[in-house]
Amino acid sequence: MNYKKLFKKYKYLIFTILVITVIISIISYLQYNCIEPFVCSVDSKELYDKLMKDFNVIFPDRNRNSGGGQFYDHIVNEIQPNYREFLEYNKMYCAVSGSPIDPGRQDPFKNIVIESVDGSKYYGKQYICCWPCVCDIVKYVRVETHEYRGNRIVVFVIDDPCSNESDIPDQVSAFKCENGKTTNGVHTKSGRLIVGLLHDPEVYDSSNPKHTDAVNDVEKLCESRNSMEPDELQGGMGDIFVKLSLVGKQPSKSGGHSELKNIYGEPLQKCKTGDSPGSWDGEGYCSERDGGVHQICFGVDERNRDFSSDTGQSNWSRERVGNNHCMCLGAWALYKAKNKGTGDELVCESIPDMALSSEYINNWNTWNGNELDDQIVAGVDSLVKQCYNKQNSDYLKEQYDKLRSEYGNWDSII
Repeated sequence: MNYKKLFKKYKYLIFTILVITVIISIISYLQYNCIEPFVCSVDSKELYDKLMKDFNVIFPDRNRNSGGGQFYDHIVNEIQPNYREFLEYNKMYCAVSGSPIDPGRQDPFKNIVIESVDGSKYYGKQYICCWPCVCDIVKYVRVETHEYRGNRIVVFVIDDPCSNESDIPDQVSAFKCENGKTTNGVHTKSGRLIVGLLHDPEVYDSSNPKHTDAVNDVEKLCESRNSMEPDELQGGMGDIFVKLSLVGKQPSKSGGHSELKNIYGEPLQKCKTGDSPGSWDGEGYCSERDGGVHQICFGVDERNRDFSSDTGQSNWSRERVGNNHCMCLGAWALYKAKNKGTGDELVCESIPDMALSSEYINNWNTWNGNELDDQIVAGVDSLVKQCYNKQNSDYLKEQYDKLRSEYGNWDSII
């Protein structure tokens, strides 16, 4: 069979089929993700029933007090709906109380104006179980821009309560905390915890009657409740949330340094674990300032127990398994230049921001006379990649960009 003749004979047909296939694929993608101009039909009752079937998965002990963040996390990371369904799902719980909201109920939302973390204001719809939740969200919550499937959204956020886990109210049991961070929650770039979605958001305009009416309505509704201090509120799911929303605003009880900042711009946390020495200072911080070498808080486990021998030392690090260690800048950089490690060994909140300053950059360059080409870049990039993935901090990005520009402006990994 002469394939060349066949192709020549049917090339236009083949080309047409390929074009149609590509067009169908594009349309299917746009429809699945509900990208304009496509309109996606959604059965809200069916989605609600599906979400409620997952209730015991989201809340194993069936306690959904202040569980807006857990609902949002489950929708985004477990259900992974298209954009139109995402919007519908996030109408089905109260961001304050965690109460389910049946799509068939009357008047399930309130128009509000709420302040953003950047000081601006937004108008939009808050889906609620009861009126006090309106007052509590306007007074104790902020909004922040975020993204879902390429679509810009505006989300309700609070400071992560897991930063002070012991202060989380006893009535709240849905939060899973690890290293001062909620693991069954979604965080914004600022590190705040998302507890719900502001629907149909608009930038606040004081000349828009619709916006000013919302402000006046909420002020009238909440005049009594929002004149009270948190400790004066008595009973109810909203009162529990108010206490929860304030937990993350308190100074950390986990040993935050009163003077030094970490690479997120927050109080430096202790690296020290266990009783054996780990190259930290007398209080347990990786805070050497007279030369700045032991500044990388490194979590030692079975996978990376040989980091000392991998960097030209003896195998003493095997004795550190199960604990942290303040690793030298040069040793860390050499370790990463050799492509060693797990990619998840850093305790980022315990690494001082001065480690990423130009003052200490040369300390990344060598360790006991051992060095590799581009060792500084490998070390800095590995640190920033790990820690930025754990918390999308603008402060860390600024420190990183500044260091790159001062040292040689290599390509950013962010």
